[in-house]
Amino acid sequence: MDRILESYLKDFQKEYGHPENLEKSKLFEYFVNHCIVSRLHSERFEVDEVTVGGGRDMAFDGIAIIVNDNLVFSKEEVDDLKEKFHRLYVNFVFVQSKTSNKFDSGEIGNFIFGVESFFEHGLPANANESVKALKDLADYIYDQSIDFASNPSCSMYYVTTGSWQNDPHLLHKIDIGKKKLKDTNLFKESGIEFIPIDAEYLKTIYKELKNKVDKQINFEKHTIIPQIDGVREAYIGILPCDEYLKLICGADDNLLKGLFYDNVRDFQGDNPVNTEIRDTLRDSAIKNSFVLLNNGVTIVAKSILKTGDIFTIRDFQIVNGCQTSHILYANKTELDSRIYLPVKLIVTSDEEVTNRIIKATNRQTEVKTEVFLSLQPFQKSLEDFYNSFTDEQDKEYRLYYERRSKQYENQMPNLNKSKVVSITYQIKCFISMFLGIPHATYRYYATLLKANEDKIFVDTHSLYPYYISCLTCHLFENLVKNGYVDKKYKKFRYHILMMVKILLKGVEEPPLINEKRTTNYYSDIFSALKDYSKMSELFTQAVSTIDSIATSSSYKKYALNQLQLTRLKSFSTDLRDKVKVNKKFKT
Repeated sequence: MDRILESYLKDFQKEYGHPENLEKSKLFEYFVNHCIVSRLHSERFEVDEVTVGGGRDMAFDGIAIIVNDNLVFSKEEVDDLKEKFHRLYVNFVFVQSKTSNKFDSGEIGNFIFGVESFFEHGLPANANESVKALKDLADYIYDQSIDFASNPSCSMYYVTTGSWQNDPHLLHKIDIGKKKLKDTNLFKESGIEFIPIDAEYLKTIYKELKNKVDKQINFEKHTIIPQIDGVREAYIGILPCDEYLKLICGADDNLLKGLFYDNVRDFQGDNPVNTEIRDTLRDSAIKNSFVLLNNGVTIVAKSILKTGDIFTIRDFQIVNGCQTSHILYANKTELDSRIYLPVKLIVTSDEEVTNRIIKATNRQTEVKTEVFLSLQPFQKSLEDFYNSFTDEQDKEYRLYYERRSKQYENQMPNLNKSKVVSITYQIKCFISMFLGIPHATYRYYATLLKANEDKIFVDTHSLYPYYISCLTCHLFENLVKNGYVDKKYKKFRYHILMMVKILLKGVEEPPLINEKRTTNYYSDIFSALKDYSKMSELFTQAVSTIDSIATSSSYKKYALNQLQLTRLKSFSTDLRDKVKVNKKFKT
């Protein structure tokens, strides 16, 4: 591994709070899985959830199942996405990473055979729990094939620290493996990919993820918009569609999903509007009229460098135009320099200006309540509350609320990302600890929000329980990450939040309305968490309770698949009743 890649690995280790004594091979697995999956999935995720390497792994180091642009781990999430979108777009992603500097024919063969076995031959009996759980989920997805928009894709990433040379022998072996997968008829015609990633390619991916790569376009047909308060520069014009693709595609010509973080609608697939956009691009008689028929895209950037008509753009988002961008990318072979796209380019660091632009430009079609969640006043107040923990004595317990995805990436580039709380994470922690429903956390976040819309993010609520729930989870995850608690208990972290609350405050419903007694209630919990011996004892008793219930005769059949336990309401109830009886803590 060269010095530059070593420095990237150290940067990743520090940024995500991985312990110094973590084995280099495991750190490299995490690094590679982070790089690969982050390019395909736009939301923050925990890398150990897609990391399956470590024995009995079928030659996989990472597996990700992406449905409708969402990383999924449960059947419930698949059901929720099917209900929301009515069609399923599925991509199965497999990763093998090697710190060696060569692409080994035998290792590549084992990797491809592992993928074949995953789908067709069935798993070996000794496959590890993570692989088995994802295989079970894949089987469930294929049971829903009537709802496929098209057959799934299968992407295989083989990563080493060497240099890929297009060796004919290796290419032949890869082609044989791809043909075997194609012959299963489980995947769409063009949906089977084997992507070799060498050291230089891996560096480029990491730089793109950190938004360190400038994008340059020739924006010849533009007009300067007069000065606007809060806006440094603004332009409106038309851009050739093939030029626009330079902005939204990475070094490998794949779509950069991260550019659409601030876009309030997921890609909607083949709905009537998107089908019409596609048909326009494919109709030679009217494709040149595309510029008149499309509302265009809006780009918000932190900075640009302009030399004549050449615009160099850095740190930007596509805040409106997600649907158009996806359709243009999917039909890029139909594009040429005569097909234009209306474009607004706005340069501002003012968040309120950005929010107004997002709201105004996303009103053309129906937008569901959850997509404007980050723009609501309660969310801004919650972010400010998180930021209020600035005292030196609270520094260790400081978290950062990310109501807008990746808002801290460039604002605080050296921030330990394990301290960053996403809206989805906030929802799951809060409903587990203070609504007592940890078994519900494996649903799609929008479904959770809708089911609890009158119980979460309520304007009259105290902000303290939101912060406390995430802090508790963060402290527990740190103990796991640093080896003080066995990592097998991480899957139970939301149940542990529920038990910690009961151990400290009993089973009674917590006070949520913002008033003095509410502050005292949560200050007591905060004090207990800051007492290391008490915090350790709390988590120890919670883990002991899990062992007691999980190994009881009632749940014996789940011994080999404890992930299923976490989704049972009865398991949550039994944990609650057990810990209630054993409650001994005082605040």
